[in-house]
Amino acid sequence: MPSRAGSSPRTLAEELRSRDDTALAALLRARPDLAVPLPASTTALATRATTRASVQRALDALDAPALQVAEVLAALPSPVTAAAVSRAWGAKASPQLAVLREQALLWGGDRRLQVVTAVRDVLGPHPAGLGPPLAEALGRRSPQRLAELLEDLGLPGAGDPDRALAALAAHLGDPEAVAALLAAAPEGARTVLERLTWGPPVGAVAQAERSVRAATSTGPVDWLLAHGLLAVAGAGTVVLPREVGLVLRGGRVHREPATAPPPLPLREQPPARVAATAAGAAVEAVRLVEALGQLWSEAPAPVLRAGGLGVRELKRVALALEVDELTTALVVELARTAGLVADDQEVEPRWVPTPRFDGWVEEPVEERWVRLASAWLPSTRVAALVGTRDAKGAARNALGPDVDRAAAVQVRQRVLAELAQLPADAATEQAVLVERMRFAAPRRASRLREELVGWTLREAAWLGVTGAGALSPGGRALVAGDEEAAAAALATALPAPVRQVLLQADLTAVAPGPLEPEPARRLAQLATVESRGGATVYRFDASSVRRALDAGSTADEALRFLAEVSATGVPQPLEYLVRDVARRYGRVRVGSAGAYLRAEDESVLTELLSERRCASLGLRRLAPTVLAAAAEPDRVLAVLREVGIAPAAEGPDGELVLRRATAHRSGTRQLPRPLPSEVPAPTAALLDAAVRALRAGDEDAVAEERRRASTAQAPPLPAMDPAVSLAVLRDAAARRRAVWLGYADATGQTARRLVEPLSVEGGRVTALDRTDPAGAQEVRTYSVHRVTGVAVHDG
Repeated sequence: MPSRAGSSPRTLAEELRSRDDTALAALLRARPDLAVPLPASTTALATRATTRASVQRALDALDAPALQVAEVLAALPSPVTAAAVSRAWGAKASPQLAVLREQALLWGGDRRLQVVTAVRDVLGPHPAGLGPPLAEALGRRSPQRLAELLEDLGLPGAGDPDRALAALAAHLGDPEAVAALLAAAPEGARTVLERLTWGPPVGAVAQAERSVRAATSTGPVDWLLAHGLLAVAGAGTVVLPREVGLVLRGGRVHREPATAPPPLPLREQPPARVAATAAGAAVEAVRLVEALGQLWSEAPAPVLRAGGLGVRELKRVALALEVDELTTALVVELARTAGLVADDQEVEPRWVPTPRFDGWVEEPVEERWVRLASAWLPSTRVAALVGTRDAKGAARNALGPDVDRAAAVQVRQRVLAELAQLPADAATEQAVLVERMRFAAPRRASRLREELVGWTLREAAWLGVTGAGALSPGGRALVAGDEEAAAAALATALPAPVRQVLLQADLTAVAPGPLEPEPARRLAQLATVESRGGATVYRFDASSVRRALDAGSTADEALRFLAEVSATGVPQPLEYLVRDVARRYGRVRVGSAGAYLRAEDESVLTELLSERRCASLGLRRLAPTVLAAAAEPDRVLAVLREVGIAPAAEGPDGELVLRRATAHRSGTRQLPRPLPSEVPAPTAALLDAAVRALRAGDEDAVAEERRRASTAQAPPLPAMDPAVSLAVLRDAAARRRAVWLGYADATGQTARRLVEPLSVEGGRVTALDRTDPAGAQEVRTYSVHRVTGVAVHDG
């Protein structure tokens, strides 16, 4: 009879069935992809949990300690004890083993740990830089060459290749045996091994497959090959076998166990500086987004055919906002992410404000900031990529589809979480944050993620989430998910908004604090900001007053507004400027006839006919004081303003037409959705339903298994060559398929067993025996030489 192996659990599926509901829920929470779609039973769950794609996701999310322990498990033969894993890692591995077990990457008790096969597949043939096991590395050798190697090492002959490889692995995995060999090694042999010890374990050698013996070897590489310390990996490569590598590493898989992330150095900042710096940045970010909305309200930007904002338009916006193009890209991306601007989806689409923008500008500054910052947190848009080139050499455009990066959210959340764990008003170093990001998920480390750390810090500072490198009070509340507290924190740091300004005789106005929204917008039409700081200085000139008249204001309305907001009245020079510009406003009038222009001073029209910038208007003289234009009136008005003329529109009756600025708006739009980065974490309700469904599926599976086992009939099992039987069993183990097994006991009696092969190694088959009609299952070990035949089970 076959020998019985180990204690429970005997398979991963059995281990999952033995878990309580809390443990199953923890698995689905840690690996949410396993629940989409919901598996029918724990057996199906085990199958899905061991697929390469799912295991790769799980390994990618592991931190450095857990990943190193997974590499140790992949490097050591299974099953292995927890104590052996700790020794090979160089530190107590119990916490990491618990994580791997919880995530179904590992199963079995501490005395018989089994890592799932897909872990080895994903980590590759050289876990932690170690070469292949010696049995695999020397598997290319013929039985004769294996016998010669045993002889050269002074070991007794083994008879068959499997026993020879086992004897070689035991000998070359013995530190004393390897030390004795190296003591007699020729000069240069140790140097070769040192180069390969910590990986990569493969080296280039000319004609590596040549036959070598210890007595005739020449040179260090030949000597190492002749003594099994190196093995041939290909026509021109040699490899350091894993057992030898572990001996040379002192039994350790890694140089040092990564047990803790690098500590964060602290740079204490004065609390007042943090709050003030962040508040100033927050107000400026809000102002820029509002200015963008006002700009596109009056002059929408065209949408590129491929989507996005053209380079020329980005430069135009940067010039209007008086910031660099990178900041401009951040402003437009943030405005769209917050749902404040959108594509109007017309025949010739343009970027315009949304109806949501009108409500946003009426909110207090702190609430507007929270809306922007809350939209930034989960955004996958990366403004820093604007202007860079893709793989085909094409420039990436703002608002285009190719500046989305799923990793942006993961990095941003991780960086802000790191800052949140620092003491209040403490900053740290970007380089250390990069190292801690790499520690948190080594397999996800990339140049993009390292750059995203720096971009996140810069965006956070620009937005006022941080100040002087430390999380601001509002930023800390925002990271904690408390938007109300975030708004309150910013409001505390801001001076109270004011309504009045100081108008001065030198045609300037000084706002001693942040203006309320309405007077701020009106004043921005009449004057140009000259400087910002604790107070904002505005300057009035002819062009700024004309801007207000173009927007539909009259001189009387402008002066009435100035009188309302001035704490000192309207200075005479300012009143004279407004009325003088209004008096001269409309010296040239444009009407509909295609379009026509008329002026009392015919010399003005003569100048326009010779003006190069007016050539596109198709101007021609109808009379000394009248010109006709091929272009539409709105186009004529726009070009004349660019030339420096202050034209006015004229109605059919010859009277001035005050054209109120048209506020362009899109239709109602949903907020842009971030690019999905991972399967979303399941809710508590979904986890509860999933566990209940798994339990019900298990009950149904057990009932069906009993029914099938009781009615199953074994097919004929003709005598089969052991080599063929071995091939069928290996295939069944790889495909996780059940087979009928003909097996002869010690007395020669043959029985038929329904088994599920788990592994085939060293002439033995370990399999789950499912023959019992009552449903009992048991792991047994069978000797291949007693297998009389194998047939695949159709059930």
